[in-house]
Amino acid sequence: MSMQAFTDRQTWATRPVPQEGPLTRGRARMLLDLYNARMKFFPTGLFADPAWDMLLDLTHARLAGKRISVSSLCIAANVPATTALRRIGDLVGSGLAVRVKDETDGRRVFVELTDDGFTRMGRYLESVLKAMSADTSLPLK
Repeated sequence: MSMQAFTDRQTWATRPVPQEGPLTRGRARMLLDLYNARMKFFPTGLFADPAWDMLLDLTHARLAGKRISVSSLCIAANVPATTALRRIGDLVGSGLAVRVKDETDGRRVFVELTDDGFTRMGRYLESVLKAMSADTSLPLK
């Protein structure tokens, strides 16, 4: 892993998180819950999409002001570690996430959404909410 994959910049964790607009902590939690609800109704592995799992977890973590370590993100993806690490590499390579070294523990690395990744997740949610609100039989708060 190259050093370019890491960033020492000031992270989003030190900035206030707006709770306005389409992407809020509650709505990010809703996306996670909807995604996980599928597991109750369909066979395991049918919807295996670790990159999407990770984007949802990273979005919720950012909105909650929390950080997620690489190892925790791999576990949450519910796929083999090698697959999870490849997906993290894909997210980093596409500019949606960055790896950030833990300043207090040199053995730990966090994964965070980039501003672009966070913006894209907001636009995605805005698009979903707009599509759902077009159906008048679906009440939205």
